[in-house]
Amino acid sequence: MNRKALDDFATHYGLSAEGVEQALELARARPSTPALIGFCVRLLHLAGVLSLAAGVVFWVAANWAVIGVFGRFALVQAVLAASVGFALWRPPPHPVGRYALLLAFIVTGALFALYGQTYQTGADVHELFLNWALLGLAFVVATQWSVSWAAWTLVLNVALFLFCAARPAAGLFWRLLAGWEVSLSHLLLLPLAVNLLLWLATIGLERSGLAHLAPAWLGRFVLAWAVFYGTWSATLVVVGAAEGEIGGLLVPLAVFAGIAWHTLGRRTDVFPLALLVASLIVLGTALIIEVGAFDEIGMFFVISAWLVVSSTLSGRYLMHLVRSWGRTEVEA
Repeated sequence: MNRKALDDFATHYGLSAEGVEQALELARARPSTPALIGFCVRLLHLAGVLSLAAGVVFWVAANWAVIGVFGRFALVQAVLAASVGFALWRPPPHPVGRYALLLAFIVTGALFALYGQTYQTGADVHELFLNWALLGLAFVVATQWSVSWAAWTLVLNVALFLFCAARPAAGLFWRLLAGWEVSLSHLLLLPLAVNLLLWLATIGLERSGLAHLAPAWLGRFVLAWAVFYGTWSATLVVVGAAEGEIGGLLVPLAVFAGIAWHTLGRRTDVFPLALLVASLIVLGTALIIEVGAFDEIGMFFVISAWLVVSSTLSGRYLMHLVRSWGRTEVEA
C-alpha cells in the first residue's frame, strides 16, 4: 500500500494521530533505521567519489606552475588507471566497481580538459563535453547504474547547450549544419529530439529486464531537458527573435501535445504535465510581453495577474489528477 492509499484510508476512517502512526507502522510505509543508514552510507560513498574527482582537478590546477606536463598527465592517468583497476577487481554491479567507473568517467573529462589547456588545441568548449560524452560512454555502459547515466546525460546536455548557445562558426560539428543556414530556433530542435529519444528509451526500458537502468527520476531528468530546449525554441519565435521560423514554435508544441497525450494515457506520473504547464506559462508570459501595449506599471500588474491565475489553475488541475490517478491505482 503506497502513501497515497494510506492518506485516503486515514481520511476515510478519520484516524487519530495514534491510529495514523499504527497504520504507517503496520504498512511499513516509513523506512527502517537500517534502510536510512544504508542510504546515508551510499550517499557518503558517492560524495567521496565526487570529492576525489574534484580534488584531482583542483590539485592539478593549483599546482600548475610547479608540476610539469608529464607530471600532470601522469597524475590524472594514474587515477584513471586505478579506477579501471578497481572496476576489474570488483566488477559492477558491485558498488566498488560502480563507484570506480563513475570516477573513471569524470576523470575522462578532466583528461580532455588537461589536454586542451596544455596544448591549446583551439577546440570549442562544446567539443570537449561532446568528446567526453562519446568516449566516456563505455564506462557508463559498464557501470550498469542509473546514476552514471544521469551524469552522462548531464554532460551531453551541457555540450548541446554550449553548441546551441555559442553557435560557433568553426569546428567539425558546426560544419555539418552551417551549409543549411539553420536558425537558432531550429537548431534547438536538435537537442529537443535527442532528449526526447532518450526519454522514450527510458520508457522502453521500464518494460524490459533493464528497468533498473531507467528509474522514474532518470526519465524525469531527461524529459526536463527536452522541455527546456522546446520552450527555448518556442520562446524565440514568440518574442520575434526568429521571424519566419514558425517551425521553432509548431514542432515543440506538437511534441508537447504528444507528451501530454502519452502521460494522460498512462495515468501514472503527473510530472511531465507539470513540466508542460510550466513551459506554457513561460510562453504565455513571453507573448504578453511581446504583444501587450502597457506601460511599465501596467505590464507589471498584467504579468503578475497572469502568473497568479495560471499557476493557481494549473496547480489545482495537477492536484486533481494526482488524487484521481491515486484512486484509480488503489481500486486496481
